[in-house]
Amino acid sequence: MKFFVPGKTFLVGEYAVLLGGASLGLATKPYFEFDYLQDVADADLDLKRLKTEKSFHPDSPAGMLVKKHNLKLKFYFKNHYLEQGVLGGFGASTAEYLIALTPLLLNCKKSFFDILNEYKDLHVAQNVKPSGNDLAFQYFGQVTLADSALNFYQNFDWIFTNLDFCVISTGQKVPTHQHLADLDLTRLQDLPALSHQITKVYAENKPDDFIGLMREWCDKLEEKNLTHLHSLHLRKQLEKNENILLVKPCGALGADVMLVFFKRRDGEAVLQYLNEQKIQVMAGSDELSHGFVSQIRNLGSEYVVRSLSPV
Repeated sequence: MKFFVPGKTFLVGEYAVLLGGASLGLATKPYFEFDYLQDVADADLDLKRLKTEKSFHPDSPAGMLVKKHNLKLKFYFKNHYLEQGVLGGFGASTAEYLIALTPLLLNCKKSFFDILNEYKDLHVAQNVKPSGNDLAFQYFGQVTLADSALNFYQNFDWIFTNLDFCVISTGQKVPTHQHLADLDLTRLQDLPALSHQITKVYAENKPDDFIGLMREWCDKLEEKNLTHLHSLHLRKQLEKNENILLVKPCGALGADVMLVFFKRRDGEAVLQYLNEQKIQVMAGSDELSHGFVSQIRNLGSEYVVRSLSPV
């Protein structure tokens, strides 16, 4: 059986989550795809895509989990983002973590809080510890509201009927772990309050307030020098288009991924414009995906023991 982990994008709340702030995230296609194998002969697959536990960087979350549990893994893996020339920004490291976690997850039922606590414990020695909200986005799917301070997680559909978005790749890549290691958290003190406001107006279905506060969010990160120069230039360029309401850089320095917001009625014109500008569009509201949990919730123990025990 194949498993699929959606890509993730921070809708809002990157940086605020490091101080316990709330966030919204998107889970979208394309997927990270994997399939555990009992032995190489089990599948007529491209052997270049056959991976083992050694495929994970030892200092990555997946690599640390493998070491902790002494996992022996063999799996077929397909990164649809990498195959499209996308360098990063869509949650490859957390997808790898879920790949490494799957045998443990299916052989011993765990709640998301169990998963999250172990994920955080693996990073206990680091100066800036991850919130795990990006993991929640891929786990729960669609539009996920994650508030780790309250241990509250809820997923939604895209609820704005007249407002739409698309996710674009910038072609840039910033090593998130290195950036976080050098980050001064005192610069972020005012961000959790604003991210909370934005999650609230989303849940209350207030699209005008949402766009206004999102613009404020973008401007605040720019003022704090937390937006990559390439993303600043691209935002200004794209917002000259009369059909584009807002361009929001996402994730670490907003470098890898950006969101483009527009009225739903203008969607065709915006996508045509982005194509003319040779901007790589990765997903829109139609590509919102169910989370990883939806695939493992109903699997029986027979399949787990037969196919997913570590080899």
